[in-house]
Amino acid sequence: MSKQPHVGLSLITKAPMGMLITAIIAVIANVLLELNVITLGYAIAGGALSAMLLLAYWLGKGGLFFVLGVSLPLLLVLFTPLAGITALLNLVSGFFFGFCAALVAYKLYQLH
Repeated sequence: MSKQPHVGLSLITKAPMGMLITAIIAVIANVLLELNVITLGYAIAGGALSAMLLLAYWLGKGGLFFVLGVSLPLLLVLFTPLAGITALLNLVSGFFFGFCAALVAYKLYQLH
């Protein structure tokens, strides 16, 4: 068991596909509906921060990083201005895009 990679780290290999899927969803939603740049910016930053916190946990830095990383989406929903369902769609797609982007950046960092 100790020689197997952590389950969370296996998400890194799937992150590029996640970026593609969430980008397509965001583009379609923003073409058909309205773009909320502030919400999208908060979401991408929050997703990247959440991924970094969970990476710290997966790399054995402590359980506090897990609690913070998992709690961050709730904080985003509470403190991001959500004027309608479109803003919520921007928040969700942006969060997962930022999360996947941070995992891809970590993968690229590990390759070099």
